[in-house]
Amino acid sequence: MKKLTNSLMAILVLFFFGNIAHADDKDKSPRPNIIMIVLDDLGYADMGFMPNSAKDIYTPNLDKLASEGTVFTSAYVTHPYCGPSRAGLLTGRMPHVFGAQFNLAAFSGFGVAKGETFMSDVMQQAGYHTGIVGKWHLGEEGEFHPNERGFDYFYGFLGGGHEYYSNSWLPAATYDPSQYKIGQYAKDYHRPMMKNDTFLETEKGLFLTDVLTDATLDFLDESAKDDEPFFLYLSYNAPHTPLQAKESDIEDMQKHLGKNAAEKGSKRLTYTAMVYNVDYNVKRIVDRLEANGELENTMIVFISDNGGKTTAGADNTPLQGKKGDAYEGGFRVPMFVYYPNSKLEKGGTYTHNISTLDFFPTFAGLAGASIPKSKILDGKDVWTNIIEKTDPRKDESIYVMRHFNANNRTGVVRNNFKLYTDGTGEWQLFDLTKDIGETKDISAKNKKLVSIMKKDVNEWSYTWEEKRPEFFDAPHYNFEMKWDKFNMPNLERTFGDIHKKSK
Repeated sequence: MKKLTNSLMAILVLFFFGNIAHADDKDKSPRPNIIMIVLDDLGYADMGFMPNSAKDIYTPNLDKLASEGTVFTSAYVTHPYCGPSRAGLLTGRMPHVFGAQFNLAAFSGFGVAKGETFMSDVMQQAGYHTGIVGKWHLGEEGEFHPNERGFDYFYGFLGGGHEYYSNSWLPAATYDPSQYKIGQYAKDYHRPMMKNDTFLETEKGLFLTDVLTDATLDFLDESAKDDEPFFLYLSYNAPHTPLQAKESDIEDMQKHLGKNAAEKGSKRLTYTAMVYNVDYNVKRIVDRLEANGELENTMIVFISDNGGKTTAGADNTPLQGKKGDAYEGGFRVPMFVYYPNSKLEKGGTYTHNISTLDFFPTFAGLAGASIPKSKILDGKDVWTNIIEKTDPRKDESIYVMRHFNANNRTGVVRNNFKLYTDGTGEWQLFDLTKDIGETKDISAKNKKLVSIMKKDVNEWSYTWEEKRPEFFDAPHYNFEMKWDKFNMPNLERTFGDIHKKSK
């Protein structure tokens, strides 16, 4: 009888603890799939989900995702230009510190320093199936190719932009990039699509955003066959120039918007149709995720690489400035996060300052990935802050700096304040809560705060000022000649007497 009782107790104990273990497994969320969608030169007002969005924009599918996730109204990138911004995003570091503060010229042979670990490296090592679809712009040959930077799958183009209609793409059978000189953008924009290390023929009459989405669906289907999660960097070229849109998209958008549509034949109409096309293609992706049973456990992060180019149709209202500026319009961008299988607030708004520098450590944290001890990161894991809607950067600065001729256009954001200079040594301070358009300089009444914010950026500059940039974009821009002519980075001109190294 005693032996029977002991056996019964053993069974009950196993049953009890087995159920607890099962319950723990059920409560514990699996590692998420992560899709990071990055648009190119998107305006702050050019998404329906953003506050003060433009009336001539129609993005119902993205708006729906945003309404089921959280919208970020104070999201910042690391540079107001494409290449440096993407370098900062993928490395989790300010691009200046490893010499990547200029765009990379086509056919240059250069790339982002090999010593920099990319977030894709860490995600790949954590067992994720990693992919990039679309624009790369961080190096073309050998060790700089996406497949050498932690991406298992690459489909897209290696340069900084592309023609949208496939009729103009060069034939893959005869394409030889070695025949072109550095900076030949006309040829760069006509490259054939590339899958991993092979150039591919594409049938005529296709539109680039549609083609990139087709490749994305292939990646998702390939990933669905594997038990491991995936990480996808979906780098759409739209709405970057050249301004090209499908007539069918223009007509569909006009039907939906009626008299609110942009003027017929205008740059703005073409631009808004390009954005509308992205919206349609994101729906295709969401539908495929749902069909594959992956949607619930997929985090979708949507953002632009820098501010909108207003001369090419973008609208940054209510921000001042545009792509290339250190005003808010240059580096404050639209953003949302959608992740059903999480505690993320649905229909919420996150107003605290956040940087794309934070993506690397935050994604790594969610993935359970190990970051090498030697890897320096300038951002932080902000997932708990996002969930709890707390401020990860109270009394800390976010900044950008763009070298322009003899000056350093610099913007610093700290709490609700913004410090700006065009690089000539004159600084202005704005209260973004009351004056998001940066129109009323309050620096004279806040000298101590101005001093603190200037000091933050000045001390950061010590970490890289003696390092010459690794590349200077295409030769015809003369950026390297100007760098030498004006003794750049010429930080004394920007910061004045405070630019002295600490002993």
